[in-house]
Amino acid sequence: MKIDMPKNWQFQTEMRVRVSDLNYGNHLGNEVFLIFAQEARVRFFDSFGFTELDFGGESLIQGDAAITYKGEGHLGDLVQIEIATEITGSSSFNVFYRFYNKTKEKEMAHLRTAIVSFDYEKGRPVAISKAALESGVFQ
Repeated sequence: MKIDMPKNWQFQTEMRVRVSDLNYGNHLGNEVFLIFAQEARVRFFDSFGFTELDFGGESLIQGDAAITYKGEGHLGDLVQIEIATEITGSSSFNVFYRFYNKTKEKEMAHLRTAIVSFDYEKGRPVAISKAALESGVFQ
């Protein structure tokens, strides 16, 4: 699978691989990429004063995820995660993540999550709020 990655990145953060992140192959488990992506996304939204439960007055839900693995991470490695966004509909947007192993100076993964603005009480998608659209989250 190929994920068409953006050229411009809006945010970056770093995380260190912990022993609990390792699988039986003694490297970063495939599911941990999604955990790291969510943590990076939470940090990104927080930089605009938002959370996943209060994204400009609406909540968010993840619709899907795609990952292309490119390299391993091992205990103690420092992982840099870059983020960019792309609006895909009135209630949906993609978040792209580029994982880079700073310790080994190698790319680790490309990841994309589809995020939907969601009303949990009504159980349905809603339009992305004006506050979110005007915040700078989307470039």
